[in-house]
Amino acid sequence: MRIALYVLLCILWIPLFLLGYIFYVIPVYRSRGKVSGTTYEPFIGRLLYHLHGGRPDPAALQLSRGLPVTNSLVMATIFYPLVWASRITGYTPELLQYPLTDFSKFTSIMAARTQFLDTALDECIETGDQIVILGAGWDTRAYGMLRDKQVNIFEVDAPATQAVKRAALEKSGIDAAHVCFVSCDFNQNSWLDALKANGFSQQQRSFILWEGVTMYLEESTIIDTFKMVASLAPGSRIACDFFTREWFEGTKAGKATAKAISAQYGEPWIFGMPHQPDLESALGEYLNKCGLILVRNLMIGVETNGQAPVGGLLLAKTPA
Repeated sequence: MRIALYVLLCILWIPLFLLGYIFYVIPVYRSRGKVSGTTYEPFIGRLLYHLHGGRPDPAALQLSRGLPVTNSLVMATIFYPLVWASRITGYTPELLQYPLTDFSKFTSIMAARTQFLDTALDECIETGDQIVILGAGWDTRAYGMLRDKQVNIFEVDAPATQAVKRAALEKSGIDAAHVCFVSCDFNQNSWLDALKANGFSQQQRSFILWEGVTMYLEESTIIDTFKMVASLAPGSRIACDFFTREWFEGTKAGKATAKAISAQYGEPWIFGMPHQPDLESALGEYLNKCGLILVRNLMIGVETNGQAPVGGLLLAKTPA
């Protein structure tokens, strides 16, 4: 009954959702090729978890008021109605569920990567560490869960995307004085060199957070990034998410999703992790070749009878 009521409300609100979608895509299309649009995907996930109450992130709500796409019209016609429908009916769709325990479907990836990366940060960082958020986009961890930690925080991103982020932080009144912003084009320049030019120490233990980025880069850039992490101080770690190439190039669901993302944001998926003979073994071998050690991984989807999983998350460390 709850599911039926939720679906009924959503059907009745379709005109509202369509109106909101128009105001969502207009600023996306205006900035295509200059500012990353896909950075909204993980941000919206965290924003919805906050609105629904599963993962408090007041900084995400505050930042949404300064970003072009999550304007007040979009919030009022898409995000708030989705949450209201859930509260009215008592039914929580997977889109709003946090935390999750079932990671067997593609739709699990939003909650999965948030949980995995948050847990990795909680478990691994210590006082005095350097935290590097690569391809930071609209990530708000520096202004929420990391704000009171005694760590040095660096946000690295492409110049145009970072300029929008900094303007949104200022517009929404978020204090970012504790964050060092570093501009870098990952496909053209060394993010490590850019960091070192801004006070980063290669001899100090670091944690590299890399969310929602790997699928948009050339494999050579992925390998270079892992090798640069391997050159950092012992005990340094990197956590990131990924898709498998076999899934987004070889399955109907993967092909359809990749086409939809590329059509909306103009950012095609390029890189996918190998998964043969099994995902964990493939990840371990891939990271070892780059000088890193796999600590743990989380698989999204299923891996049976040669079926490719959607992808997953990994946490790797430098050798002692």
